[in-house]
Amino acid sequence: MGEAWFMNDERVMFDRLLGDLDVMTTRELQEPLREIASGTMSFGPFDEWTQWYHYLLGQLVPRSHERYDGYLLEYLVNGFISLYPSALDGEPYPGFRDDALLTLGRCMMDGVCWVGEGINLGVALHDGAARELPPSRWDRASGDLSAPLFFCLKYLPAASIPAWLRSVLDIPSAYWQAQLLVWLAGAHGILDGQLAWPTEWDLADRPDISWAWSHVLRGQLCLPTGELALRTPMLPEENRIETLRVLAQELTEERYLAWLDNIDHQPFLLQELEEIPSRFEQLYLSV
Repeated sequence: MGEAWFMNDERVMFDRLLGDLDVMTTRELQEPLREIASGTMSFGPFDEWTQWYHYLLGQLVPRSHERYDGYLLEYLVNGFISLYPSALDGEPYPGFRDDALLTLGRCMMDGVCWVGEGINLGVALHDGAARELPPSRWDRASGDLSAPLFFCLKYLPAASIPAWLRSVLDIPSAYWQAQLLVWLAGAHGILDGQLAWPTEWDLADRPDISWAWSHVLRGQLCLPTGELALRTPMLPEENRIETLRVLAQELTEERYLAWLDNIDHQPFLLQELEEIPSRFEQLYLSV
């Protein structure tokens, strides 16, 4: 597999992928995944990137919570969305979507991420959270939360959205609930249809719900002919509307106050969220 750059006399090739992936570092694995997503967006689908992504996906899901520049999970999601931006046309085999949802879509539920019903701090969400001093990161959505949430909202059948979303909202961890407040406040623009793709997020947006290299995911696809093709929004309309319907039912004042009380029992957590709970309340409860 080669890099997504064709201007040099010699193109960088990722020869190490031909060997044992288990001995490759997280950084070494993120590099080809980054090239797959950015290259497909810039130059259109290439067989080499498509084939190598499917191979890497099957091999790397068990390592999804390894981290270098972001979590490996974030790069796997980017690659998937770049190859399947609107629908799973051309999927490699029947049932591929279900397999992807049951593996990549469930990485945040991996046992390594949890201690009982609580987040395994230092492994999942912000990796600095295990420090005794305030990590000062809880006011932005961690990439290993934001990327798979959008992945599931994009590829789940609309009929599966209610049960899945309620299960997400019912997780009792204070750190999880704090991150949901942040993510829901930041995702409102896409959920209500004002925005369509991560590339439309402003770097100064608060709260920040971007993840590693999510900026390459955009509504224009460069075809191999050099032409630009417009894509449908990242979230299918049916899924987006169903998500808003469920949130309107489930995001009650009672749930919101229970979340705040739970969050307030963790040192520094509510303090770091600053104005975001009020923003969440304004968006979802002041209707």
